[in-house]
Amino acid sequence: MTTARPRIALYTLVVLSAVISFLPIVWLILTSLKTSTGIYAWPPQYLPQPFTLENYINIITNTPELLLYVVNSFIVGIGCTAASLALGGLAGYALSRLRIRGARVMMVAILAVTMFPPVSLLPSLFQTFLELGLLNTYTGLIIAHTGLFLPFTVWMLASYFATLPAEIEEAARMDGMGFFRIFRSIVIPLSWPGFVATGLIVFIFSWNEFPLALVLMTQNSMRTAPVGISLYPGEYAFPWETISTATVIAIIPILVITAIFQKQIVGGLTAGAGK
Repeated sequence: MTTARPRIALYTLVVLSAVISFLPIVWLILTSLKTSTGIYAWPPQYLPQPFTLENYINIITNTPELLLYVVNSFIVGIGCTAASLALGGLAGYALSRLRIRGARVMMVAILAVTMFPPVSLLPSLFQTFLELGLLNTYTGLIIAHTGLFLPFTVWMLASYFATLPAEIEEAARMDGMGFFRIFRSIVIPLSWPGFVATGLIVFIFSWNEFPLALVLMTQNSMRTAPVGISLYPGEYAFPWETISTATVIAIIPILVITAIFQKQIVGGLTAGAGK
């Protein structure tokens, strides 16, 4: 009886956390399936009455720029993820394997950088990108996102590399392999779950990032999905049906990617945290 109570309490906490986490998404989907009358009805309608796909038809027909916003988010997210994994992988491997003086201090400093608010960087970042001609370009936002999420990538991959057996790399080094060849031929294949998990998290971070995308992408054709959707509200009313429907369409790719690579994400995070 005494051992059952903690288990019941744990399961209850897990279920409650899941309900709280998914409730906003469920409510968002239900709102997108309601008519305008049902959205503003009082008392509120918890289920669509009637069920309708009119909002999806209207937003696809009347706001074709939504697809452009999603494509922009994909391009920036993929570019940021590739750059972060390439740079963060090399840096993380060097910090975890090479005998660098002050490596622990560097790791703590990298972790501290992840807590730095990016909003405070916007004025100087905007001026710098303006002088370099990187405003309203994929390259500019990819560089900004990479700089923002690179410390997280280094920390995650360095923690994962530390779990790998060093004997394999030492044997390869005795056979004459250099640093980059060992990293390419041995470390990357062994660390594939860690790369997948870290890359997916970085992609989601980049997809959801708002302040930098808002300031650095001022042209409507270059806006990402979160910024473009946030600018939908009208002058005299807040179009909940448009916002909810566009948000559902924008989060579908993230939900699909997370569902497909769920095992890799959990396995990579667990292995990296085990050390």
